[in-house]
Amino acid sequence: MWSPPMTNRFKWNVDGSSIEKPGPCGIGGVLRNHHEILLGIFSLSVGILDSNIVELRAVVKAIELSASNCFLHHKHIIIESDSANVISWMNNPHNRPWIHHKLFSSAQRLASCFDSITYTHSYRESNHMADHLTKQGVHRISDFVAWL
Repeated sequence: MWSPPMTNRFKWNVDGSSIEKPGPCGIGGVLRNHHEILLGIFSLSVGILDSNIVELRAVVKAIELSASNCFLHHKHIIIESDSANVISWMNNPHNRPWIHHKLFSSAQRLASCFDSITYTHSYRESNHMADHLTKQGVHRISDFVAWL
């Protein structure tokens, strides 16, 4: 079950999905505050990628969108994903696959916009809306981002 972030924090739930392995992939995310109010969503296609990298792209996209929204600067951000591998990589820089250093470097550089970013693992059952957006993203021709 999804749980809201603590007061004065914002939580992204992100996910990645593919039709086949390998096959077209999509990512999606949902941003909410401690009142459970929906603040933003995204859904987009990311091509044909490995499942771990699709999940990583979803995390990085959430960071990029947060950094581009001045309202979220100097705030506490939580990014929750059902990918234990990606959450482990984000929390443990020494275990990151070197081949994807550009994605990790981008995330680390953008993280300086915030007071803190916390990466947490969630089970698939608490990530329904993000999962739905990723499945839509697989078929998208153009990116969908909405701030509410």
